[in-house]
Amino acid sequence: MKQKLPLAALLIAPYVLLAGGIALLLHGKPWMILVLWALIVLLAFLPAMVCAFLLPRRGWPARRLLFWNMVLKLCNIPFYIGVFFAGMMMSVFVIPLLPFLALFDYSVLLPSTMYGLSGLLQAHREGKIRTKTLLVHGVMQFFFCLDVFSAICLYVNARKWEV
Repeated sequence: MKQKLPLAALLIAPYVLLAGGIALLLHGKPWMILVLWALIVLLAFLPAMVCAFLLPRRGWPARRLLFWNMVLKLCNIPFYIGVFFAGMMMSVFVIPLLPFLALFDYSVLLPSTMYGLSGLLQAHREGKIRTKTLLVHGVMQFFFCLDVFSAICLYVNARKWEV
């Protein structure tokens, strides 16, 4: 149960960030968005990123890590669509906010990427994937859209492994 708490936090944290950010913008307190972001990073994202690399030591196989990588990546798609539409509604006024939006987007991408990297490393240790696969999918995990494709492909292949 304790092991799934960071995963649950990762599932809801992006939406808390998005909803809270929109609410703070509407109330005229845009500077508070950075405070909200910092709190979410410290309380949800960083612990989950550390947890991703501790789970194999607690007996989590690569298949389970890759499953959660895929779930996290797929559950984050609506967040990215929401950020895109929020930016579209702001029209040209979004241009000064682009560095902050990129920061928010990558701060959401990185925790799920850590589950993917941990799963890849564990699969390599278990002898399920080759080094070339590890490197290609490891790089793909850091790029938007490619990360989702990689996560789905990895889990589909992992389902074929012995349980």
